[in-house]
Amino acid sequence: MEVITEMISRARNNLNRGVNVMIFWGYLVAATAIANFILLQAPAVGHDAYSVWLLMIPGAVVSYFINRRIDRTAVVRTHIDRIIRSAWAGFGISVFVFWGMITAFACLTRSAEVMFLITPVILTMLGLGEYVTACACRARPMKWIAALFWLGAILCVFPFRWQSVDGHLAGTLYQGYQQLIMAVCMIAGFAVPGHLIQRKQKQSHV
Repeated sequence: MEVITEMISRARNNLNRGVNVMIFWGYLVAATAIANFILLQAPAVGHDAYSVWLLMIPGAVVSYFINRRIDRTAVVRTHIDRIIRSAWAGFGISVFVFWGMITAFACLTRSAEVMFLITPVILTMLGLGEYVTACACRARPMKWIAALFWLGAILCVFPFRWQSVDGHLAGTLYQGYQQLIMAVCMIAGFAVPGHLIQRKQKQSHV
């Protein structure tokens, strides 16, 4: 039990060292989602507005170098650290595979409606990553963050625009609002907790 407790403690410390990555992704994804929403309001842009998400590619490169710097400062990397790192690496791969599959299906069927699944599925996977991290580090607050992402995923599939069809109101999904939900989740689930951890670290060193 002492060995397991020590491993969990070291994993928490290493996770706190990676707080800059949390903040970086929180703001980058939120800013990209807001930019996507703004571009969607311009009829001339159309579905090309989603090309702004290509910013995730250089973002992944920057994140890689930040993680390399963190690895150099980590005192000891435990088995729990490897599990957490593998879970988030699997998340990144899954996002790219899922995005490629949905995009290919939309092109083959010449229908963009299936694209509405991208945001809620990514939010669901983010919730899974947070939940695995929370269980591995025994960090209960992170389970609430996971719940936030899952709630966001559910909200993404609710109808946000109502129109009259044959005299009856019918709900239709407007993908633009999904981007606002994504932005809120990333700020509340990544950036804010990251800043809180940073503040706690500074106070502990005072």
